[in-house]
Order: sequence, then structure tokens, then C-alpha cells
Amino acid sequence: MNTLLLVCNMQLFSFLKKEFVKNVLTLITGSAISQIVIYASILVLTRLFSTELFGIYILFSSIILILKPISTLQYELAIILPKDNKDAINLFFFSIIFVLLFSALLLIIIFFFKNNLLSVFEISELSDFIYLIPISIFFFGSISVFDYWNNRTSMFKNISKGLITKSIAMSSTQIATGFSSFNYLGLIPGHIIGQLLQLLILIKLSVKSISNLMNEVTLKRMLHQAKKYKDIPFFNTLINVTNNLSNELPVLLITAYFGLDNVGVYGLAVKFTRAPVGIIQQSVNQVFFNKASKVFNSDDSLNDLVIRTSKNLLFISFLIFTPLIIISFYLDYIFGDIWVDVGLYSRILIPWLFIAFLSNPLTSLIVILNKQKTILIFDSITLVFRFLAMFIGYYFYNNIIISLILFSGVGMLFNILIFFYLLKTSKEKKIAYQ
Repeated sequence: MNTLLLVCNMQLFSFLKKEFVKNVLTLITGSAISQIVIYASILVLTRLFSTELFGIYILFSSIILILKPISTLQYELAIILPKDNKDAINLFFFSIIFVLLFSALLLIIIFFFKNNLLSVFEISELSDFIYLIPISIFFFGSISVFDYWNNRTSMFKNISKGLITKSIAMSSTQIATGFSSFNYLGLIPGHIIGQLLQLLILIKLSVKSISNLMNEVTLKRMLHQAKKYKDIPFFNTLINVTNNLSNELPVLLITAYFGLDNVGVYGLAVKFTRAPVGIIQQSVNQVFFNKASKVFNSDDSLNDLVIRTSKNLLFISFLIFTPLIIISFYLDYIFGDIWVDVGLYSRILIPWLFIAFLSNPLTSLIVILNKQKTILIFDSITLVFRFLAMFIGYYFYNNIIISLILFSGVGMLFNILIFFYLLKTSKEKKIAYQ
């Protein structure tokens, strides 16, 4: 028995010493601490703010998620790909400059066409916060660029520190706002402050690795690298906008069909179900992208990496989703009586999120293998079916539960299809970029 335990301990120690596992654990630690802080704050925030104020915050966050891919043209994804750091640093600065220009342009557009935008997109509830959208997008886009730079340089601790900083700053500010006479401002100001401090800490931690390559940065090199990876902005921006719009579609349509109160309940259900999933998923995403890029460049088998990763994710998924389902029956006690439907919404979404958990980490293969054209078509079809799912539930039944069941079912189906497509595609081997 002692010998068996010794062997098991040695195997566990060997497993934990692997570079891939160490990097994932580093990111998971940061994500876990970040989500614990957010979870703890939600227990307080649900008793300080109404479902309507939560709804406004969820609507604001959804708009940021939809616009963010345009703000960087997804060029931050390309930072991982070059073999030479001299090329990567030029992509880094090109991305930062572009997100700054886009945010400035968006601010000008809002200044001149504020009322038109609020009317056309039916987001009049954001009238008091619309000028914060370009600011939040600038912070979000810049944070993404810094995260991918730290991913490339394997400085995963920096990413974790940024996440922890954001969660503490955001949660504490939101709670302070809730207890103050400025309660009517809701949760958006705290969100902005959290983003700002996350960006500042990433700048501080990354300045050394960036400054060592500053002499290599020129406008000519930036434009050359931007041209080399032109397929990424052309297709990946459309892919990510389409995908984010697809995922955030319930927020936009629930706002229009069922009101902000239901948006707040739905948003909290998404936070409850996605937060623990995100602890693992986001960490695996970043490390898998790093590892898969190296495997691809070294001519090793991507398919083997995909299969190993998928098996690990399947095992982890049961450890995550089983307690989520159990806890979902007691959320009205945890969050308060006005949030009684959060558990029901959560149980409807969990089957979709379970399948998505298995397929999402593999989507970095789209960039590595240059499969943007196929995925763009796939995501466009998904968007159409998700819209139809929500619309049918509203138009024929006027029932948000039916809308969400149909939406979750469509999500399950298309995530299964994308998983098997990426599994098959990982067997291919070609030069992705010329």
C-alpha cells in the first residue's frame, strides 16, 4: 500500500511539474481568486441593487463584448504566432494604436449621434452611460493586447495579477457605490474602475519585456506584419463579432421582448454558471493557444494535443457542472427572494455551457490553421438559428422560459458540430500564413 501511494505521489508530482500544467494552474489560481472575490461581492450586490440596475449593467457589458473585437481587429491573436519577438512587438504596438483610434472614433460618433443610436438600437436605458462605452472598450481592448503579449512571453503570472486586481477594484467600488448615496449609478462605474486598474497593473508588469524590444518598432514593420496576418482581422473580427453577438443575443432580445428586470435575472444566471466555468476555460484557452502554436510550428501532432486536452476537459467538466446543478436549486436563499428565477434560468443554460466548455478551448485552432472562412459561415448560421430560437419563444408563446430552452438547445447542437469539425481539422497540416 505504501509503495502504491509513493508511486501515485510521484506521478502526481511529475504531472504538476509539466510546463503546460504549471501554466494552466498559474492562470487558474488568478482566475479562481478573481471569481471568488466576484462571487462574494454578488452576495452583497444582489441586496443593494434592483434587478433593473443589474439589467442595465448586463446590457452595457453585452455591448462592450460585441464591439470589442472591432476595437483591435483581433490582431492581438497574431501576437502569439510569429517565431521572432521582433515581429510580435510590432503587432503589439499596431494593436494598441488601433484600439486607441477606434475608441476615439466611437466617442466622436456617440457625441454627434447619441439620440439616433439610442433609438435605432433600442438602448435608451443606457442614455446616462453611453459615453462610458468607448472608455470601457479602450480598456478592454488594451487589456486583451497586453494579455496576449504576456501569453507569448509565458508571463502567465502577470495575467493572473491583472485579473485579481480588476476583481478586487471592481467589486469593492460596486459595493461602496451600493451603500452610498450614489446607489442610483448602479454597477457600471465600478466596472470601469476595475478595468482601469487591471490595465495599469499589466502596463507596470509588462514594461520591461516591451522596453527591451522598443528599438525594433517602426511604422514600416508594423504595417508589414499587419499585412502578413491580414486574414485575422478580415475574418476573425467578423467571426468574433458574430460569435459574441450570438452569445449576447438573449440580453438584447430580452431587453426588447421581456424588459430589464428579466435581463438582470438572466445576467445573474449567466454569471453564476459561467464564472466557475471561466476559471478553467479561460486559463486552458490561453495556455492551449500557446502550446498549439508551438506544436504547429514544430511539426508535431496537433490532433494528439487536442485529444489529450479534450479528455482532461471532459473529466473536469463533471467536477464543475455537478455542483452547479445542485446549488442552482438554492440560489433564492443565496441571492435573495427577488432572484428566485435565477436557478431555473441557470439549469436551462447549463447543458449548452457544458458542451461549450469542451469545444471553446479548441477554437484557437481556427487562427493557427487559418480556417476563418469556414468558421465565419458556421457562426453566421448559428447566429440566425439563435435569433429564431429567441424570436419563436417570444412571438408564438410570449414566454421567456421557452425562448431560453430553444436558445440553449441551439447552442448545444452547434457546439457539438464545431467540436467534431476542429477535431477533424487538427489532423491537417499546412502552412497557415505566408
